[in-house]
Amino acid sequence: MNLESLITIQEMFPYFDMLNGPTYVTLVKDLWARAEVYDLEAALAEEDDTVIRNPNLRGKTRQKMGLKSFRQTEIRSSVMGIPITITEELLKPAGSLQMEGSFGMLTELTLS
Repeated sequence: MNLESLITIQEMFPYFDMLNGPTYVTLVKDLWARAEVYDLEAALAEEDDTVIRNPNLRGKTRQKMGLKSFRQTEIRSSVMGIPITITEELLKPAGSLQMEGSFGMLTELTLS
């Protein structure tokens, strides 16, 4: 069904341009502006900071410290206050991607 004439008559193309253009760009910029790589080094630093704040936690597991368990490198961010976590497991099926090298090197992603 061709709705282009109806959209033209109602002068709604600027509305669709707004939805498909700047909104998406703004969301992506918002996501990457706050993005941080959370790797083993960051997880260990988080544990150290927690122990500095509460020395009684020394030698405890991450769970007993009240921290999320560390399984793999992640990209952490937030959009409109909603936490976003991007992992290798999420990226691979999203674009039929095959990883070459470490997840930390996003430039090494290649299409299969």
